[in-house]
Amino acid sequence: MNKIDFALVKNQSADAASLMPSIAGKKILMGFWHNWAAGPSDGYQQGQFANLNLLDVPKEYNVVAVAFMKGSGIPTFKPYQLSDAEFRRQVGVLNSQGRAVLISLGGADAHIELYKGNEQPLANEIIRLVETYGFDGLDIDLEQSAIDFADNKSVLPAALRLVKDHYAGQGKHFIISMAPEFPYLTSNGKYVAYLQALEGYYDFVAPQYYNQGGDGLWVQEANGGQGAWIAQNNDEMKEDFLFYLTDSLASGTRGYTRIAADKLVMGLPSNVDAAATGYVIDPTALGNAFARLQSAGHAVKGLMTWSVNWDAGVNRQGVHYNWEFSKRYASLIHGDSGEPERPGAPGSLLVLETTRSSVRLSWSASTGVRPVEFYTLYRDGDAVGQTASLALEDKGLSADTQYSYFVTATDTQGRESLPGRSVGVRTAGGVVDPSFPEWRADQRYRREDGVSYEGNRYLCLQEHTANPSWTPSAAFTLWSKVLLERHG
Repeated sequence: MNKIDFALVKNQSADAASLMPSIAGKKILMGFWHNWAAGPSDGYQQGQFANLNLLDVPKEYNVVAVAFMKGSGIPTFKPYQLSDAEFRRQVGVLNSQGRAVLISLGGADAHIELYKGNEQPLANEIIRLVETYGFDGLDIDLEQSAIDFADNKSVLPAALRLVKDHYAGQGKHFIISMAPEFPYLTSNGKYVAYLQALEGYYDFVAPQYYNQGGDGLWVQEANGGQGAWIAQNNDEMKEDFLFYLTDSLASGTRGYTRIAADKLVMGLPSNVDAAATGYVIDPTALGNAFARLQSAGHAVKGLMTWSVNWDAGVNRQGVHYNWEFSKRYASLIHGDSGEPERPGAPGSLLVLETTRSSVRLSWSASTGVRPVEFYTLYRDGDAVGQTASLALEDKGLSADTQYSYFVTATDTQGRESLPGRSVGVRTAGGVVDPSFPEWRADQRYRREDGVSYEGNRYLCLQEHTANPSWTPSAAFTLWSKVLLERHG
């Protein structure tokens, strides 16, 4: 089949989510995002991942892979807690920041079963998801039996080639990536068929360097030239494992198939709860491996992690992981190449007041090596005001409308910081239900109290005094969203 008719696929009107940002020539920090709610102890060490909106994902993650597209027959996707329009709006905010949002197909528990003749239905469904939600590409995350089940190895690449050609005809670049477990990338591994079928089409491959325990590679140079088996779960030789496996993939040696370094992204778990094995205990091991790869002529494209939700999660004692992965390694990806250091991102963005046509916000001061000259307030990805103070009012808004804000700091040399965390707010003007007044910080709430926040309604689960960190969308142990998602 050489051509597919997409005439019946409805195109969205141009908006921020239709941008398809380019990652060509860019280093990437990629994180998977969970499209399901956290359980009480989902982690490998009984920790709990964080429930996040896409807007909560730090700017250091410039590629976000939404997990997962799956299901019997032709796989599909539906946001677990947001309307289609709100999910697309959030994708649009990330796109306006130059970040790409992919849909990831598969997952460890997915049974994907495609047969010859499914090329057209699958391609149509992928394009429908792109047009509905604003996805910028697709990540193949097939695992175990799903990799070579039925006709998956031929049908999926064929559909993706057609989708990529379809968007290329519109002047857009549809991203294709893969996240295979590294043992499937040996010279006769199960993923080789996907690499071959998508040669010239795929943008990068992010092998999973985790959950494979004793799997590894023989390195003749190790052990003083006597050779050694370096396993993925050998923490004492972690630097060597990271270097030699990546070197083997980038050069196509030691039994592994070749993936060009500029298309190679190293995949690591965020912490010990995110994967059974693979966590890098000492971050210098990864930094040293990166330096050795650079010296060997293998400057890889970036890093991937499972997952952004775990990066923001808590361990079984309730201690926050506090974005350890992105804080440790973002500089390896987004290093400034000797340019002046950016100021720190402003923190504690808080909505002070909302009216029908305005929103007033405040934030905490940025710090850096040079004084901050001004702060810039962004609404839905567009700059709407600058100020030297720590608060600003955004005027001329529409009533009963959802907006998203973040703030950056610019220093006296014109260096702009990465954005701080985003905050969502809905302007006044809708029909107010007295049983669900707007949530307020410093307010004392009792069990069963109702509030409205960011256009959603919530019921209090346990008595507490609210603070800016315990918003109803973030503090899932304190608040439960009612089934009616949107009102007004």
